[in-house]
Amino acid sequence: MDLKEKIINIMDTHGLVRIATISLEGLPKVRSVDFARDKENLDFYFMTFKNTDKVKELEANNNVYITIDKDAKDMLELSQIKYRKGNGKAMLLDNPEEIKKAMGLILEKYPYLKDLPGDPSMMNFYKVKLDKIYITDNSVKFGHVDIYEN
Repeated sequence: MDLKEKIINIMDTHGLVRIATISLEGLPKVRSVDFARDKENLDFYFMTFKNTDKVKELEANNNVYITIDKDAKDMLELSQIKYRKGNGKAMLLDNPEEIKKAMGLILEKYPYLKDLPGDPSMMNFYKVKLDKIYITDNSVKFGHVDIYEN
């Protein structure tokens, strides 16, 4: 499996991305969000209600750092874990076609989100494009990291 395939596999088999922003007070702030991979590249989409701190933070500074990982139940699982992290930009979507695409991909991955209160007009949709992607692959060697430049 090449590096790009590893990145896609991680995105397709992991449920949440942890996204770090900078709070309005200048402190790092991390939260988990549902995400869906853009099928055309290594970017991904997420959505959030328009009135969240995350929206205010991204308006002030759209630099993000992300981690897509999962826990291990024992050393055998830990020795096989692969996870992704990286830094880049979260871009607010304003094109109706791209918003529709993002919503479709998110609902395909998380069908239960169709039951969120409110309607799509209450949501902001973002596309995250990472400059560098770091893949930790413990199956190669514990703590082994490959770097993919996007």
